Amino acid sequence: SVTSIGSYAFSGCTSLASIVIPDSVTSIGGSAFCDCTSLASITIPDSVTSIGSYAFSGCTSLASVVIPDSVTSIENYAFHNCTSLASVTIGDSVTSIGWEAFNHCTSLSNVYYTGTAEEWASITIESYNSNLTSATRYYYSETQPTEAGNYWRYVDSVPTVW
Repeated sequence: SVTSIGSYAFSGCTSLASIVIPDSVTSIGGSAFCDCTSLASITIPDSVTSIGSYAFSGCTSLASVVIPDSVTSIENYAFHNCTSLASVTIGDSVTSIGWEAFNHCTSLSNVYYTGTAEEWASITIESYNSNLTSATRYYYSETQPTEAGNYWRYVDSVPTVW
């Protein structure tokens, strides 16, 4: 029956290693998991529509994250200073990515987007997200594309480049 994870709910829980958020949750509050330095695995369900400011900031063990198609906004500093974050999958319903949402994500090398290049171009991406915008971006395709470009698909639930 939990519908939201409140602000600072698990902030600073340095031994927290894994989280599976239940399907009943629709929002993740500001700083909800901030500075959970051992958090290496997070499952965000399709019910979540927003990820609050600083929600996962400082989660230095987080290597990858899947932001489902239901999420429309990633707020300021949401993944700030997630220094181990190497890949992120972003759903095609995201319309805005806040100020410094992925700043200091120095390992970020791959972005898997479930939409098209045209849809990506319409996302409002605020300043200081160069780790996100300079990463190699791949666009989802269920079938092997015939034209050149960066495309991906799921293979055994893992984003895989065509």
